[in-house]
Amino acid sequence: MARDLIGGGADWLGKDIQDSTDWVHVFSADDIAEIHAAKEQVEAAGISLEDMTAEDFPLPTLLEVMVDVQLELEDGLGLKLLRGFPSKDYSKDELRLIYWGIGLHVGTAVSQSKRNDYLGDVRDIGTPHDGPEFRGYTSNGELTYHTDAADVTALFCVRPAMTGGLSRIVSCVAIHNEILRTRPDLLEVLYEPYYWSMQGNELPGVAPYYTQPIFAVEDGYFACRYTRTHIRSAEQADECPDLTPKQSEALDLVDEISARPEFHITMMFEPGDIQFLNNHLTLHTRTAFEDFTEATDKRHLMRLWLSLPNGRPLSDGFKPFFRDVSAGAVRGGFPGEGAPQFTTI
Repeated sequence: MARDLIGGGADWLGKDIQDSTDWVHVFSADDIAEIHAAKEQVEAAGISLEDMTAEDFPLPTLLEVMVDVQLELEDGLGLKLLRGFPSKDYSKDELRLIYWGIGLHVGTAVSQSKRNDYLGDVRDIGTPHDGPEFRGYTSNGELTYHTDAADVTALFCVRPAMTGGLSRIVSCVAIHNEILRTRPDLLEVLYEPYYWSMQGNELPGVAPYYTQPIFAVEDGYFACRYTRTHIRSAEQADECPDLTPKQSEALDLVDEISARPEFHITMMFEPGDIQFLNNHLTLHTRTAFEDFTEATDKRHLMRLWLSLPNGRPLSDGFKPFFRDVSAGAVRGGFPGEGAPQFTTI
């Protein structure tokens, strides 16, 4: 089947936007004051995170910025950075409240594991890199380029590492178009289903493996999903077939293009940064890092997985994991058991 180049704002090269400020909003003093006032209003009312709504955390002036985040994620580059929030001035619990409140104005959070964690913590707890239940956010090693299991990943930097931990982002659209130009035979393979592992996050009675393509187009909307560790875990299972040589070669090419310096952007998280990434349009990774000795100084990011109200339709090939593929649906994540959790540490 003949494939077309994918157009739009998400077709970018890192070298062209690395130094651009178009994808960065720096919080003003008025922005910060508005966020602080919203936090105090929620605290005074005694509202829990589980019960909190966007109306409980009013951001009348910043609402325009939140809408811009939604539009940039779906119709623009597929990424947005909010920078300059004074995270050092607030306690960890206050930062959770603030981050959750901001997230409510961008999308709907989904669970990040079978523990039903809606507000997760990205910290090194020494998870082995080669296990079937590996989750990169619990290690300090270099990660491969990947997408997370939701429409949008949002990361709030409380503290960066002592050294390393660089964030790198690449356009899935640019990768797709480069493969179309140079290896169209491998591009077709990436539109076909691969076996994926649930990485131990399946609920009782749910299959631990499923199939999904890497690339798909639905009603003119492109979408990508790629996490090689999840595919590798499935391949190692007796229940799933080995990858064909062409399938492996196609994944190798995705990895190789992602690593090209001209394709990706690199940023170092600063305290107070909030990074939003559309997982259907971008891949991301993190370099290895060395942490501080004291627990109170160690690298700490908070994470949300979000569905956007203006989210794109997905192909039926994404149904086994995302469940609802209609535009604007609340979808993705790993369905969890028990009460929603707002911390994982």
